[in-house]
Amino acid sequence: MNKRVYYKWLVATFVISCLLYEQDTFGQLPVIKTSVDRRKILIGEQIHYEVSTSMPDNTFRLSWFTIPDSLEHFLVVRQNRIDSEYINGNINFRQGITLTSFDSGVQVIPSFVLNIEPLHGDTTFNLRTDSIPIQVSFSPMDSVKTFHDIKSIIELKKEWPWWLWALLAVSIILLIFWVRFLIKFFRKNQSPADLFAAKLPPYEEAMQSLTNLQNEQLLQKNEVKEYHVRLSDIFKRYLSRKTKIYKLNLTSDEILMELNDYDPGKEALFAFANCLRMNSAVKFAKYLPPHSESERCLGQIKDMITAINQNLDKKAERDI
Repeated sequence: MNKRVYYKWLVATFVISCLLYEQDTFGQLPVIKTSVDRRKILIGEQIHYEVSTSMPDNTFRLSWFTIPDSLEHFLVVRQNRIDSEYINGNINFRQGITLTSFDSGVQVIPSFVLNIEPLHGDTTFNLRTDSIPIQVSFSPMDSVKTFHDIKSIIELKKEWPWWLWALLAVSIILLIFWVRFLIKFFRKNQSPADLFAAKLPPYEEAMQSLTNLQNEQLLQKNEVKEYHVRLSDIFKRYLSRKTKIYKLNLTSDEILMELNDYDPGKEALFAFANCLRMNSAVKFAKYLPPHSESERCLGQIKDMITAINQNLDKKAERDI
């Protein structure tokens, strides 16, 4: 083989190798995997949700998705930082997210979008995570415990005459109406003394109560339930005094329905609704949110009280 043929053979071999390497490198598309550590939980239990991607290094630019603090039927307890590692020419990204839910039934973790942009002129495209159904249920009964023990024969007792049953039923109904009447009577007569005879105006009293609650550092003392119960009571007391109507017995849903009349804004109302749900979860489901979420809830209640106070004052000025 002469030198000229040998050089041509070397050049051809080099070109073919480059083309094969480029095809192998750019032929690999990014892949995405979604996983959870469990698909069945009890109400308030946590799920570890993980998203991972793999792609050739220096070939694509990745735009990661963002998750809000709360999803439909799920609360975000914690978001880990996005980890990356380099293995055999591929760069891998991974993020773990801790979720929980207080809505029973089959709830679906939605799909999220990752934007992929090639570095060599191709059009961008999206990858989507899998939507994952999660079964959320109450605590099951203990199937091991004996519920139907063997008992001896019981002699049949004489039945009461029908008029005794009728008299008992009427007595129970009258007792129920009497108890309800007493509850309404005492609430009506005691609420003005507790609420409407305060020295400070409603707004100043609410701001002072929130400041005092913050200074007590209940979260640092692990008194999380007391902290969230006090937050709800401060807001209901302010709303009762400002509107001059007793509202301490309202549920979270009833409060949200009333807030539509005060026009606080959609974003503020959405944030405040999440705060009320967190308060209920802490109070009734023994949910323990991160301290940062509890502190944010105090700020959201303060903002909602300020917005309501401004709107009601403007309305009063217009009515004069």
